Amino acid sequence: MARPPRDNSTRRNQLIRDLEKEMEDNPKSVIAALRLGMVYRNAGRLEDAEFTFKYGLELDPLSFEIKLNLSILYFQMGRLEDGITESKEALRIRPESTEAMSNIGAAYMNMQRWEDAAEYLNKALEIKPELISALANLVTVNVGLDDLDSAIAAGEKAASLAPKFGIVHNNLAVAYHYHGDYDLSLDHLEKAKKIGYPVSSQFAEMVSAKAESREREVS
Repeated sequence: MARPPRDNSTRRNQLIRDLEKEMEDNPKSVIAALRLGMVYRNAGRLEDAEFTFKYGLELDPLSFEIKLNLSILYFQMGRLEDGITESKEALRIRPESTEAMSNIGAAYMNMQRWEDAAEYLNKALEIKPELISALANLVTVNVGLDDLDSAIAAGEKAASLAPKFGIVHNNLAVAYHYHGDYDLSLDHLEKAKKIGYPVSSQFAEMVSAKAESREREVS
């Protein structure tokens, strides 16, 4: 009789045990530390991941991969300042990393430090103009900067590149709302909902009410 397939948690736990054994057998392996730290992080063992990544940095203080993954861990933990610091150190090692730039921009966006966020997101887009995550976040950042035309331009470009990326349509809907284009805002909210993005019902109702009011005024 064939053995039933193991669930994801069983496979993940086995992978952790295998990587822990690999780390024990190769305590000077930076790659082993990186891999184990990433698996710990994905399993939600965040403190173990931090310890492992820091151990990897003791082995190789200039490991871009470990610094980048440690920064992602800190963002996951909500430690935005620590994540920004590690991302900037990763950038010193690899100045062309659009992932590090985009992550810093996203962190600054979450802190509502709009100008700092725009600086890093635009740097990433100068190198990689079709970086969807940076374009999507730039919509929100430019709304925060009250640069609605730029917000809409970034959102429309992102939507043309990734039409099934729900957050792009959601952010674009917000930009169109502030621009006063309520019908377009509703259109993108509908697209986001069809994709399965959790659109705010309160926001949708507000935009719908404004669109109906505008229509009555015109008629």
